Amino acid sequence: MPANAFLTNAAIGNREDLVDMIWNTAPSDTPFVSAIEKVKASAVTHEWQRDVIATPAANSVAEGADATYTAITPTGRLTNQTQISRKSFSISDTQERVNKAGRKSEIRYQTVLQGKALRKDIELAVIENPTYTVGATRVTKGLRGFCVTNNSLGAGGVAPAFPNTAPVDGTLRNITEAFARAVVLGCYQNGGNISMLMCAPASKQTISNTFTGNGTKFIKGETNKVEGAWDVWGTDFGDLKIVPNRVMQRTREIYFVDSDLAALAVLRDMEDQELARIGSARNFMIESEYALECREERGLGCGRDFN
Repeated sequence: MPANAFLTNAAIGNREDLVDMIWNTAPSDTPFVSAIEKVKASAVTHEWQRDVIATPAANSVAEGADATYTAITPTGRLTNQTQISRKSFSISDTQERVNKAGRKSEIRYQTVLQGKALRKDIELAVIENPTYTVGATRVTKGLRGFCVTNNSLGAGGVAPAFPNTAPVDGTLRNITEAFARAVVLGCYQNGGNISMLMCAPASKQTISNTFTGNGTKFIKGETNKVEGAWDVWGTDFGDLKIVPNRVMQRTREIYFVDSDLAALAVLRDMEDQELARIGSARNFMIESEYALECREERGLGCGRDFN
């Protein structure tokens, strides 16, 4: 190196090499909320009805016989509470005005980012909340508390109960194909048509490793691809898509979902608002109010207490 060579580490004014893009690996998918219908709620206490057709019975009457009348069982009335979820942020006037990499407007960027985060909060609530809470700070009950009828439980585990009793965790155990078949059978016998088996990502790997069915994993020679996972599980009552849900924090539950039997009831749809200015900063809030409408839990199922 020549004497007195001027090097970059001594230079003043070299421009930074900052890519004009922001990479974000945080997942924003919400499999459950995306799969179910969105309906309107009109009060903070959201209610709906369910009914059941009588069990088939021998039905033969004599010619000319008088009619006899079956006692009518009233419909069942189920309830849930709406929950308010919110994201808020504050952007200084200077930060909005300066030249930025990856986005022109900090306000717009944060609005999109926080909206995605709020949607994930909603997904978590309508799956994992064990009970509803009334009052000012309301909490909506999720699948975890609504799956009363078709449960597979570890030792000591207790299923939730109506109107608002939370489930009790049991002893952890291994995931097996036999448990899943039993829950699917119960769902089908109670009128459900399960189309999705939803679980935490680690449980998806365990299912791929332990479920065998009547299939064989193999290597495609022409593509050098090892078929080592199950994405669809064929049952006697239809195919179930095995869906890993990255939002789920409790890895011990596996849900069996008929998307026609649940809905997201929305009292106030997700909306961003600018709040009162404080000093030289602009303040924003994104808020939504919603409840899980678990229309007929007898057609849904839950496997609980799994490693």
